[in-house]
Amino acid sequence: MILNTIAEKLKRQSKDDFKGRHFEAWLIVQAVAWYLRYPLSYRDLEEMFRERGFEVDH
Repeated sequence: MILNTIAEKLKRQSKDDFKGRHFEAWLIVQAVAWYLRYPLSYRDLEEMFRERGFEVDH
């Protein structure tokens, strides 16, 4: 699927792409993948990560 291909490509890219960010690269990639794949709001993403034990803020 196209989203999986994009996610895999983003995961392989240099960590410099996420330099200065507050969250780890994998977390950003996961949030973007969910956001593009499902009709989610930023609040939905925040809740999903909170349920998994990650404290994020939209």
